[in-house]
Amino acid sequence: MPNAAIKPRKSIAQLKLFFKEQHILMMLLKEFRDGILICDAEGIILQTNRSLRNFLQMTGDISGRRATDLIPDPQFKSMLEAFFETGSSSLEEITLRPRAGQEMYFEVHVVPIFIPDEAVPENAADLVQSEDAPETLREADGCVVIFHDMTDARRTEKMRRDFVANVSHELRTPLTAIEGYSETLLDGALEDQSVCRDFVNVIYRHSLRLTQLVEDLLDLSKLESPDYKPEISPVSLPNLLQQVMMLIEDKAEEKEIEVSVSIQESLPLVMAELSSLQQVLTNLLDNAIKYTSTQGRVSVSVFENDQGMIQVDVRDNGIGIEAKYLPRVFERFYRVDKARSREMGGTGLGLSIVKHIVQLHGGEIWVNSQVNEGSTFSFTLNKA
Repeated sequence: MPNAAIKPRKSIAQLKLFFKEQHILMMLLKEFRDGILICDAEGIILQTNRSLRNFLQMTGDISGRRATDLIPDPQFKSMLEAFFETGSSSLEEITLRPRAGQEMYFEVHVVPIFIPDEAVPENAADLVQSEDAPETLREADGCVVIFHDMTDARRTEKMRRDFVANVSHELRTPLTAIEGYSETLLDGALEDQSVCRDFVNVIYRHSLRLTQLVEDLLDLSKLESPDYKPEISPVSLPNLLQQVMMLIEDKAEEKEIEVSVSIQESLPLVMAELSSLQQVLTNLLDNAIKYTSTQGRVSVSVFENDQGMIQVDVRDNGIGIEAKYLPRVFERFYRVDKARSREMGGTGLGLSIVKHIVQLHGGEIWVNSQVNEGSTFSFTLNKA
């Protein structure tokens, strides 16, 4: 390209002037991921950006409204009142509920706006205090309020706290049992062979439960790792289901539960990691048998749904789940009936693992249930 076609660089003075233009300031505010609210000395809104309106789920122009009417939160109101009394910036964390039943956490920073005494500048960019601002200023003529969304961070912290508490609770029961029975054996019960055998059986069962819990925790940790990617390849669901049926056959026969399988003819292969998909099917069928009464029924249906996905339904006529519990059944350590689940050897992580596996395969999972009528767990997979 000829040198004559290359435009000369702007000087530093030209760049400073360019970035002081009002429309550039408004453009920057508009694209901020943080919520921005600018109001005058009376608390009347002059400007907001898109992020704030999205946070508050508001549309259209909200200029001219009082900030405390827009955000009727006592802590936010106190922040603004304190600011207009002192003119000092402040930083606090507040909780808002702009969406029904959903709390949002914000780090709110109130920053003063000053206008030079001698004149009101034409550029709105000059209204914000800068390093070049005159030393002699009036009291704050308004403020910029910055809303930094901390919701995800706070929820992650809560999940971590809950996770540690739940793991500790799940470990405490088997460890306490192992400790207690071992201590009794050491104190003399070893001499009684019948008691000794019973105690060792209890210790063995609790050690199995600990092993299962550790294995589930390792699986969940692997699935939640951003570096983990399942090794997906074409898989035949009919062949895999045949293998899984052999694994759960004994449990079904023990409770005299009839297990049936219905597979659509000419079913396409699915894209999946074989071992992970086997884990999903085994877990769902194992749960269906656990929570179905003796001589009950469990069925598996596999078909291509209206969205072009391969859908698997695992249906039982067991105890069912109340509607209020359905949104939480896939949470880690969540149990509808804690005592019953622990009695049956559950760790509370199985459905959470299943959900992670299905989502990593690009599918969805959901449940429909009626108390005393049974449950249907459904998930989808991509065709090969």
